[in-house]
Amino acid sequence: MYISLIIPVYNRPQETEELLASLTLQTRTDFEVVLVEDGSAPELSSEGVADAYRDRLSIRYVWQPNGGPAAARNTGAAHASGDFFIIMDSDCIVPADYFAKVYDALAGGNIEFFGGPDSAGEDFSPLQKAVSYSMTSLFTTGGIRGNRRSIGRFSPRSFNLGISRRLFERVGGFSDMRIGEDIDFSLRVVATGARAFFLPEAVVCHKRRTSMKLFFKQVFVFGTARVNLNIRHPRSRKAVYMLPALFTLGSAALTLAAIVWNPLLAIAFLAAALLWRYGGIGTAGGAFLILFSVLYGPWWYYLPFCALMLLWFVDAMQRYHSARIGWLAVWTSFIQLYGYGLGYLYGTWQRRIRKRDEAYTYRVTKFFSQKTR
Repeated sequence: MYISLIIPVYNRPQETEELLASLTLQTRTDFEVVLVEDGSAPELSSEGVADAYRDRLSIRYVWQPNGGPAAARNTGAAHASGDFFIIMDSDCIVPADYFAKVYDALAGGNIEFFGGPDSAGEDFSPLQKAVSYSMTSLFTTGGIRGNRRSIGRFSPRSFNLGISRRLFERVGGFSDMRIGEDIDFSLRVVATGARAFFLPEAVVCHKRRTSMKLFFKQVFVFGTARVNLNIRHPRSRKAVYMLPALFTLGSAALTLAAIVWNPLLAIAFLAAALLWRYGGIGTAGGAFLILFSVLYGPWWYYLPFCALMLLWFVDAMQRYHSARIGWLAVWTSFIQLYGYGLGYLYGTWQRRIRKRDEAYTYRVTKFFSQKTR
């Protein structure tokens, strides 16, 4: 067996360099790297990065006009020589024993499709670790992105996905879906009767977003994509995917009731909006919002929110042994739930009520650039 690692890249030479550097440290080196440049700007091309690693990695660089990550992965598969593919995002860093663990898992010959978890690296920034927490915690996403205690069925994602060439070709590769294409791919693979294995040891470090605003945009489009996935794959609809939308609606109703109870609370939310605009909601601004709500809001308003925030804070602090990361995780968790929930509601409005087609929902993703891919 020989593995081809397929990596689409768009305007990310620095992250590509970090990923390739981690691959040079692998304890098992019998793999090739297929790097697909998806129409990046010339000044942000990764071709020079690939050339710099040719003496240390078996690397193949392919350029294509911009067609999105799904098309780039299909191009990578067409140029790969391995009989097993691993698909990974360019903003990942690979632990040194990753390929050794994958080869060990595949040695039995009964795994044709797998996914592994993602986590934060030790050298990641506090915000990146907080974002990682909110995307992987059982108390935010239900652990559906790769957790032994997941409350939903595991679907391999494109940041860490393995599939045999035979099975990849059988399903015809990735579809033309612009966002959520990796979940669409997993659902189509499983529909063939293949089993999706979860390899908890095959973990990668995923850098994710670098600001709360970009993180909000990312989870918003994820929420919109879920509605499109439900329409493409009606059997995949699960109540768990509606929970962020229900949380968003419930929070809005509770907040409105609290403002009616005491109109002074509107000042706190106006301040929060301004702090969001100028980037302070995760620090002193967050403390102000909590204090104002406790002082001027009814107990039935602030008690459930404070209990949830305490849960996130303690859980994230224990995971990363840092009160600062725990504090940031409170706000990234709110962003994860509200962003996804609003995206789901937007997608429902456009697809279910206005009867728009899938392509129409992508109009809201003009910000879907190298920072949100």
